[in-house]
Amino acid sequence: MSEKELHALITEYQKVRLYKIKHFIFDFGGVLIEKSFVLKNLLSIIEQDLQIELPDKDKDPHLKKLRRRLSSGIISARDFLNHIFEKYYYPNQKKDGALPPKKANVEYYLELWFNLYTKVTNFSYEMAEIVERLHNAGYTVSLMSNTYDIHAKSNELRGFYDIFDNIFLSNEIGYIKPDMEKYKYVLKKLDTKPKRCVFIDDKLTNLIPARQLGIIVIRFESLEKFKTILKEIGIEKIKPNLRKEIKKKYKKYKSKKKEYKKAKKQYKKAKKEYLKKKHKKSLKRRAEFLHKRMIYKKKKEEYEKQKQKKKDLISEFKIE
Repeated sequence: MSEKELHALITEYQKVRLYKIKHFIFDFGGVLIEKSFVLKNLLSIIEQDLQIELPDKDKDPHLKKLRRRLSSGIISARDFLNHIFEKYYYPNQKKDGALPPKKANVEYYLELWFNLYTKVTNFSYEMAEIVERLHNAGYTVSLMSNTYDIHAKSNELRGFYDIFDNIFLSNEIGYIKPDMEKYKYVLKKLDTKPKRCVFIDDKLTNLIPARQLGIIVIRFESLEKFKTILKEIGIEKIKPNLRKEIKKKYKKYKSKKKEYKKAKKQYKKAKKEYLKKKHKKSLKRRAEFLHKRMIYKKKKEEYEKQKQKKKDLISEFKIE
């Protein structure tokens, strides 16, 4: 992320037209579960068990590439471990051409990895409740997450994905955030436009591509702050059929606007006819003019009321 992109993201005011929103797309790690360092801990255990030294997984180009391949589903967790052992364990065990004294137990470390992740995963049932309430309110709720196959399996077995209408996991679709292609893929699968979506993620890096496409983005920092932002955009009380109510309000506004424009046009026409010299003494023209003016004023008043209500469906906020 360049400084220019970051500055543009955090200083830009996003206009939210609530009546256009249909989709809420959630990240998983850092939003519905707390961030964990399972892979880092696993690699530390492997280092201690096998008496080897592994490079920093966040800095070493080779390990970064390997993790990317794991996230995109090109390789599995089993492949990842086999690669670690082949590159960093077995070569160090060879002495004078001899084979390693023992093979690394891949099954053991796979099970350890799975259990470590399952143990430390702190799932937010409060956030899950918000997701479910948004679904009941009439919104389509989707998950867009970068993950590994072994983590996804644990989440699936515990039913963490059951609250979503759609699930887009990097290891299954082959795209990783913040690659632009992932966002385009999700939009295509949802058959929707960016302006109809709200994307929630804890990383600014992942929000930039979404915002560049025109998606409304929310940076998740805490449950309370997320609730505050929902309130700011007009979703304070997430009740059943909320989206239908919002659409109904907007439809009423559009209807009153149409009636107002029609009445205005008829009033102007009647006024023009009445002001013609040859019709000045015509009681019929005068009565028609006054009638059209009365309707126009009434429709204008109704329209202005709905216009004011429409403002409640539009808000602006920026990422801090």
